[in-house]
Amino acid sequence: HNAHTALVLIGEGSAHIAGRPLSGREALAELGLEPLVLGAKEGLSLVNGTACATGLSSIALDRAAQLLDWADAIAVMTLEAAGCQMPAFSEAGLSLRVSDGIAKVGEVLRARLAGSGLIDAAKGRRTQDALSLRSIPHAHGAARDLFETCAAIVDRELASVTDNPAVAGTPEEPLVWSEAHAVAPALGQAADALAIAIAQIAAMSERRIDRLVNPLVSGLPPFLASDPGSHSGFMIAQYTAAALANENRRLAAPASTDGGLTSALQEDFLAHPTAAANKLLAVIDNAEYILAIEWLAATQAHDFLETVAPRAPGTDALYSLLRSHVSHYSDDRPISSDMEKTRALLSKTLPPHQTA
Repeated sequence: HNAHTALVLIGEGSAHIAGRPLSGREALAELGLEPLVLGAKEGLSLVNGTACATGLSSIALDRAAQLLDWADAIAVMTLEAAGCQMPAFSEAGLSLRVSDGIAKVGEVLRARLAGSGLIDAAKGRRTQDALSLRSIPHAHGAARDLFETCAAIVDRELASVTDNPAVAGTPEEPLVWSEAHAVAPALGQAADALAIAIAQIAAMSERRIDRLVNPLVSGLPPFLASDPGSHSGFMIAQYTAAALANENRRLAAPASTDGGLTSALQEDFLAHPTAAANKLLAVIDNAEYILAIEWLAATQAHDFLETVAPRAPGTDALYSLLRSHVSHYSDDRPISSDMEKTRALLSKTLPPHQTA
């Protein structure tokens, strides 16, 4: 794909503008551009797959950072609806497990739930919550710790020479190194690792959705339906989340361990960083939908808890934001549009904690 893009830049190949097929030269002319005239080594820079993988990984990291913040906040909505036991998230207790990520997530959970009447009403209701609730700091925190490592790897790649041969020195005393900088095992491994972490967070989110729709553990109407006798509520929404979580498990298989022999055995090792980055982006796509479904379900659950006790200010901000775009689900309307609207909100700035 890099090569086909590069062909257009030099006036070759083909492109589409407003759906019309054009030659590369015609397309450039319509945009008021002249074909590039390449100098030494510039052709290689345009087709280097490592540059492509680095760019895709940078985009994935930006989206992952946003996703991790929203994952914490949305999980808090479910924790409050489930009446979680807060001692599991105490600063002293969490500090026994050394992790900057765990500490940060624990801080977010405590801040979002500060002042919650629902949490106060549930105090002492049970000894401990299910692991999809109780281990949120550990799973989300592990992903945050790994994110920092992956971000450092991508930052290094952005600052690196990744072509072959590498040329330096002067015309009189040139330095030429025939090396393997175009190979990027670290990028592939980083993208694979982050895909696993996000797939795990999404799988945990799906388990929380299941707890919200299951009256045996939620204490709420079956499937969060306003009329459980005639409406299906969030039953199929949970099916969707389960399907996406399963797809993420398949996508979490590493690309960096794939094989491939090319160039008459000269290239007898391939790291597949572009495939790993594309796979990571697909996992993020699915995770966004799963988290959107959890946010929808948790907000629906809060509708049924209005008369029990007040929400925390930090969760009420999330509740109000979603309800300003999506109404209570009571008519079995096609829920896909609700999912799309909710997922679109995940690209917005997260509302502040607004703690009491």
